[in-house]
Amino acid sequence: MSRPRKVSDPDTWPEECARCGEHHQLVASWPDGRICGYCYLAAKRTTGTCSCGHHGVLPGRIDGQPTCRGCSGVKLNVDCLTCGAEDELHSGGQCWRCVLSATVDRLLTNPHTGAIHPTLAPVASALKAMNRPNSGLTWINQQHVTALLTNLAVAPVISHDSLDALPASRTRDYVRGLLVEHGALPRRDELLARFTTWSDQALDRLPPVSTATPSDVSSAGT
Repeated sequence: MSRPRKVSDPDTWPEECARCGEHHQLVASWPDGRICGYCYLAAKRTTGTCSCGHHGVLPGRIDGQPTCRGCSGVKLNVDCLTCGAEDELHSGGQCWRCVLSATVDRLLTNPHTGAIHPTLAPVASALKAMNRPNSGLTWINQQHVTALLTNLAVAPVISHDSLDALPASRTRDYVRGLLVEHGALPRRDELLARFTTWSDQALDRLPPVSTATPSDVSSAGT
C-alpha cells in the first residue's frame, strides 16, 4: 500500500517534482528530472509491457508513457536475486513474493521434522500465491498470525477440533477456510459449530443444580 501523500510543501521543498509537479522531498535524479519519494515508489511498482516489447517494471517516462529502464535510461535495481524477475524489492535483493514464500516456509515447517505437514501444503501454496505479496507479508508478520501458523506447524493432527482448541479469531477462521477450500479439512456447518460451542460454554457457566430431596427441605424447616 502506498504511503498517504502529504500536502505539497513549497516552503520546505522549493523545487517541484518533475512528475507530479508537487513539492516534496526529492529522492532521485532521472532523465526526465528530479523525482519525489511518492513518484519514485510509484515508478518501482509500475509494471507492464514497454513499447519496445519488454515486459516488466516500467519506471521511466517518455512522452508521458511508462517505459522500461533500457528505453528511458532510468537507473533502478528491480532485479530479484532469487527468482530473477523484475519487481519491487523487499530486502536482501529479493522481491516481496520471494520473501513472502520464504516466510511461509519458515513458519509452516515443523522444526522437529524439517518438513511442512502434508495437510498444510495447500495452505502454504495459497499464502504464497496471494495477489498482493506486500499485503500478504504485512499480514503474516503480525504476532498473532505468526503464532497461529507456528502452532499449526507442530500440531500432530490438524482437524476442526484442533483448530477449535485455538483462541477464536478471524485469522483462525481464515486459515480454516483455506484448509476446507483446498480439501485438507471436510466442510462443516460453521453456524451449527459456533452454536454448539456457545451452548456448551453457556452450560458450563450455569450454577450447580441443587441435589436436595424434599425430605431434606422438610427437615431443614423443623
